[in-house]
Amino acid sequence: MIMDWIAKYGAVVFLVITCLEAMNCPGMPAGVVLPAAGIYAASGKISLLFVIFLTVIGGMAGTAAMYYIGRLGGHSLMHWLKARGPKIKNGCERCEEYLQHRSFVKIFIGRMLPVVRTLLPLPAGVCEVEPVSFLSASALGILCYNAAFVSAGYFLGHALI
Repeated sequence: MIMDWIAKYGAVVFLVITCLEAMNCPGMPAGVVLPAAGIYAASGKISLLFVIFLTVIGGMAGTAAMYYIGRLGGHSLMHWLKARGPKIKNGCERCEEYLQHRSFVKIFIGRMLPVVRTLLPLPAGVCEVEPVSFLSASALGILCYNAAFVSAGYFLGHALI
């Protein structure tokens, strides 16, 4: 299916899909899309570095959108959640504390963990993690994660197919 989209629309598919995935939209998970991008690059139609670049730009666009949605509108959601009960309030406060202390390293590592990587931007925005620090750590984490999965497709894709 992904290969059909690539044939029809070109490598921009990777940018769009990684952006939507970073925004938690249902669709293809990164574990499928990123190796497919590597396989496409191995065909010689596009360079490996350019495919990684496209996926990082897509991931950062979706990440920035979710961060600023959380930053602009997430406070009312956080207040509503905290009012739901003491356990939820405690969990929200622990999340806020987690993101405020040494956030660069935590965000960098979080951006490389499945599930966490797509859930992290919204609470980071709500907790008002400093934007430059958040986006820098995210970019570095996304680069490492995407490069690993795209490279796996590039170097191992023929064995997988």
